[in-house]
Amino acid sequence: MSRELVEKFSKRTLQIERLARDNFTKVDARARALMKETGLDYADAYAKVKHDLGAESREKKSTATLGHDAQLADWRAQMTQEELQSLTHASVRTARSQGLIQEDKAKEMAISELFERESVKRQSHAAALLLRRGIGRVRIEEALQWARSKAFVQVSNKLVTTKAVMLEEEGMIKGARAGQGKHEAIGRGGTWEMAAELTDEQKKAITHILASRDLVTAITGRAGTGKTTMAKEAVKAVQTLSGRSVIVLAPSSAAVQTLKDSSFREADTLANFQDKDYLQDRARGQILWIDEAGLLSAKQMRWAIDFASRNACRVILSGDTRQHHSVERGDALRILERVGAVSQVVLTKIFRQLDPAQRAAIYDLSEGETARGFDKLKDLGAIVEISDPSERLQKLSEKHLQALKDGVTSLIVTPTHEEGRSVTTVVRDQMKQEGLITGQEHVVGRLQKLNLSESQQRDSMNYEHGRVVLFHKRSRGGFRPGEQWEVSRRDHDGTVIVQRHGQEKPLDLDSAQNFEVYAAGTTPVAPGDQLRITSNFRSNGDRFINNELVKVLSLDEQKMVVSRGNGKEAVISRRDLVHVDQGVTVTSYSSQSKGPDQMLCSAPVRSFGAVDRKQFYVTMSRARRSMHLYTDSIDGLREAVCRTGERLSAVELANDAEAYLQRMQEVLARNTFQAKRTANLQHGIEPPLRPTLKETAPEQDAVRPAPPRRILEPGDAARLAELRRQAMERDRPQRPDRDRGHSIGM
Repeated sequence: MSRELVEKFSKRTLQIERLARDNFTKVDARARALMKETGLDYADAYAKVKHDLGAESREKKSTATLGHDAQLADWRAQMTQEELQSLTHASVRTARSQGLIQEDKAKEMAISELFERESVKRQSHAAALLLRRGIGRVRIEEALQWARSKAFVQVSNKLVTTKAVMLEEEGMIKGARAGQGKHEAIGRGGTWEMAAELTDEQKKAITHILASRDLVTAITGRAGTGKTTMAKEAVKAVQTLSGRSVIVLAPSSAAVQTLKDSSFREADTLANFQDKDYLQDRARGQILWIDEAGLLSAKQMRWAIDFASRNACRVILSGDTRQHHSVERGDALRILERVGAVSQVVLTKIFRQLDPAQRAAIYDLSEGETARGFDKLKDLGAIVEISDPSERLQKLSEKHLQALKDGVTSLIVTPTHEEGRSVTTVVRDQMKQEGLITGQEHVVGRLQKLNLSESQQRDSMNYEHGRVVLFHKRSRGGFRPGEQWEVSRRDHDGTVIVQRHGQEKPLDLDSAQNFEVYAAGTTPVAPGDQLRITSNFRSNGDRFINNELVKVLSLDEQKMVVSRGNGKEAVISRRDLVHVDQGVTVTSYSSQSKGPDQMLCSAPVRSFGAVDRKQFYVTMSRARRSMHLYTDSIDGLREAVCRTGERLSAVELANDAEAYLQRMQEVLARNTFQAKRTANLQHGIEPPLRPTLKETAPEQDAVRPAPPRRILEPGDAARLAELRRQAMERDRPQRPDRDRGHSIGM
């Protein structure tokens, strides 16, 4: 059946969606009430209310239902002769189904998608994804049998991984351990006169680096502890005493831009370093410093360690494992820390927050005491509940505009892009009224990244007519970097045909790592707008970096003149504006490494699916002077931010039962405490704080040794199994589109 025919008769779905949009205030209020009453996540509560709305409208519709013959005649009247012919018995028997995938290919695609962003999955997830990928080819019994087969490595109860994932994580750990104590001290025994403004912790960190004889050395520090300040001094010391150059890298373009603004002018992304032979040639025998290393995936970390081992390099990692992890699978730095494969210095003293009370709250968040930190911030007035959406966004907009008028740096963070668009509309309207956005407004065509995983880009069903394929590497079929091709059609055999300048070509889906898929869209732009660069590109000799923020000075039909963060002006050709979007708001991922004077956040209940402990910690720890988070449910937000954002690794589950046992005990104890605390508060009882909590940061040794290991004693195995069972009962799988960022088995 053609897609056009399906959409023509999908009126019921469209009607319910339209009713939900037209009655959003009512539906939203009912969903929030249901969430508080039942404990459902907002997305589930909203779906339930929308379903009820559809049932109500169906009851009204049923009173005017046509008779069978009249209804059949009505349906036929809406169809063309070709569509009627396509549904005859003869046509259906002879037609070829579209998009069906052979079983072996479906299994390959399912494994790729399952483990692209997580190291461990449930068997039920594996079976479900095979059914989706192999629809029409695979039966339920076959999918369940495959999920229990030797295609996977069973690591714990119903959790599975693959040999490739295990080898990746084990190879990363083995490479780091093999280089421990095997090299000359980085500082070659020399001494360095430390800058007077450095703290004792920062001096210990630099001393640790200079004395390190390991292939991989780590510096971990909480948000705002002065890691960049320490890095500046450390790089000078290393280059002077070792006689070697320090190549500064980071996983994200935003982190690279922050490094460049902090005097590391030659900083580059790890991805670009991996891609460019001349950069690797320059780095042989030198020292690699990777900032924001908590964002490294296991695959990236293993590559960096292998490169250093082969090319007589050393690796220094700096980051914070309590902030966001990589999009790809494997929390690499955290894994290396937990298994003792790297020695590390821990920076704990926070400097960013100038207000001591705010600093104490952020310290609690950094130590995983999220509920306690949340309560402190609420008491300080940093978290405010405003039920009315218009009033909430207006309040946020006023705070932001006042900061702009006062010359104070202000950053708006939203959990989701959808909420970001709502905030942007209100802020831009207010900026126009205040005269901060002036002149003629232009509607600019842009490319909206669909954020498909590499495995999803290999599925022909994700290529609808009009979507755009942008190549960032040379690819089979004569495609060149920077070229944009539009999807023309999808043939019956699943072949995707793309066209450009009247020329058509088949797209090689097996080369999905060489391109990105976008949807075409538009955005309004006028002088005074702040825009966000959405992709790395060059225009008129200037290089622009993904997530860089620029301010529009002028715009015409040929070009746009912008002011960049370094105070310089640059010109972007009109054809390159497809790589810009409104930059009024950013997500917490993009905000990591930034430190504005003021942080603003809008986090209504409908965005709670994207909120967890890491997201909240990163968001609130950005501000130096003031932070303001607006929500429509403080109680619901408190519950959401206490969800862990960590992912389990295959190595932790398969090879380290003791570490897993201890971790499960910690998580269950924390959840039990928070549940009791919430219950007491609801009954007007002020619950005691845990006796282990301290008001100030504890002193830390310069080097944290590998965690102690012990042999499991009789009875531990049963306790471990029971803890696993409790954890999995508590965290049953959520819908796939809301599974990202939440732990498996935690």
